[in-house]
Amino acid sequence: MNNKDKKIALIFMLMYCTFNLKGEFIIYSKIIWIYSTKTKNNKWECKRFYRIPEDYELISISKYDKVYLASNENDYIYEWSINTNKSV
Repeated sequence: MNNKDKKIALIFMLMYCTFNLKGEFIIYSKIIWIYSTKTKNNKWECKRFYRIPEDYELISISKYDKVYLASNENDYIYEWSINTNKSV
């Protein structure tokens, strides 16, 4: 990627960040934000975002767009695909 000189201004407390296989930049706090890094005007734009339910805690996000959530109510871990919007 030719994004060496790019700067991002964040105005909330960042807890986690990663890139997926499409080169999208993913960050989260209580919301998962997905930014496109391939733009013509050199400004990254938010493509989509997802709110994490109150009774879940985000464990991690894989480079394959899988979100892993832990339930606060029971001992279950859920795998959710951002691409298909389905849990496994």
